[in-house]
Amino acid sequence: MIFLKLKIDNFYMFKDTEIDFTYPKKIKNSTIEGEYLAEFPNINYKKVCIFMGANASGKTSLGRIMCEINNYLAGRPVEDTPSKICDKGNNASFEVTYITPETKEIHQLKAEFDKNGLFFESYRFCKLNKTDSLKKTLAKVGVLEPKSNYSQENNYGIEKPGFKSVAYLTGHQIGGATHKWNYMFSASSTSTELDANVNVSLLKELLMTFDPSIFDVVEMPEQLNKNTYIVKFSNGDNIIVDNGRILDEERFSRGTLESVEVVNFINFLIKKDNATLFLDEKMAYSHSELEISMLNLMIEKLGENSQLFYTSHNYDVLEMNLPSHSYVFMKKDEFVEVMHPEKLGYTKNDRNLLNLVKNDVFKALPDTTKIEALL
Repeated sequence: MIFLKLKIDNFYMFKDTEIDFTYPKKIKNSTIEGEYLAEFPNINYKKVCIFMGANASGKTSLGRIMCEINNYLAGRPVEDTPSKICDKGNNASFEVTYITPETKEIHQLKAEFDKNGLFFESYRFCKLNKTDSLKKTLAKVGVLEPKSNYSQENNYGIEKPGFKSVAYLTGHQIGGATHKWNYMFSASSTSTELDANVNVSLLKELLMTFDPSIFDVVEMPEQLNKNTYIVKFSNGDNIIVDNGRILDEERFSRGTLESVEVVNFINFLIKKDNATLFLDEKMAYSHSELEISMLNLMIEKLGENSQLFYTSHNYDVLEMNLPSHSYVFMKKDEFVEVMHPEKLGYTKNDRNLLNLVKNDVFKALPDTTKIEALL
C-alpha cells in the first residue's frame, strides 16, 4: 500500500489536517531512485518522508493514526478509538487515498466515528491507467460512485460494526491481500529481542558500528537454538543472545540497545517490497553521523513500491541533499499544523533547508521563551 493523501479531523490534536504524500514532477538526478509506482511512471509518490518538528508536535501521533489505518484496511478493529478523539462532543474522521500495487488500483476511503463506533464510511476505487497523470488519477477516483456507502440508515444489515470497516466486512478488498507494514515507535519500551532469521552479517556490522568495543558477532552452532549468537568484546567479555534475547542487556549502552531494534527494522525493510515502514525517533541516543548513515542505508535498501516514514529531532539530516519534498515540518499550537516545503516554493534542497529551519521559516522550532525567562 502506498499513501497518497491523508486527511485527519478530531483525532489527537489534528483538526482538518491534510498531508500530501505525492509530489508534482520527477526531479532530474534525484538522490532517491524510483519515486514512482512501478509500471506507472506518472504516479509520483514520496518514497521517503521525514517528519521534523519540536517535541509534542504530532509526529508520533501521526504515525499511530497511519498504523491504525493500516489495521483498519486489513479488517481489524481500531483499538481505543474513543480515547483518541480530541473533542468528545463531535465525531472524528479520516480520509485516505492510497494505491495497492499488487492490484494496480487506487482507493479512497473515508471513515467517521463517534464514541460508539463507525458512524459513516464511504469507499471507492478504480484501476490505474498507465497514460493518466497523477492529477487525473486523483480526480478520477474522487468522483466515482462509492462501492460501499455505510450510514446509520444504510447499514448493510450490520447495525453495530464497532470500530471495524463495513467495506471490508461486506467483502471489498480494501487493503490489498499481500500488504506488509512495520511501525516502530519511540514511546514503546526498547526491545532487547532479535527477530527470528535476522541477517547475522547485518547484525554484526551494525553492532560493531554502534559499539566499537564489539569486535565480532558469531552465530552459535546449528544444533543449539536458532537465532542464538555470541557478541564478543575486545576486552574478552562475551554476551549471549539466546534465541533472540539479550541475556545481559546492561552491558550495552542505550544507543546500542536501540540499534538492536533498528537491526530488526532494517532486516524487515530489506526483505520486503511493497511495504509501509515507520521509524519513530529510535536513534535519539545515537551520534548524529550514525543516524545519518543508518538513514542512508534504509533509503538505499528500500524495496520497490515501498514507503519509509521517519521522524527525527536531528536537523543534521537536512544536509543529506534529499529532495525538498522528502521533508515535512510539523508544529503544534492549539492544533497540529503540517508544512510541505515544496508547496511553499522551496522546490530544491541545495542543503539550504537547514538554514531555513534555523531561521524558523517553517515555524517548527521549539518555543524556548519560558526557559529564557528563568535565566
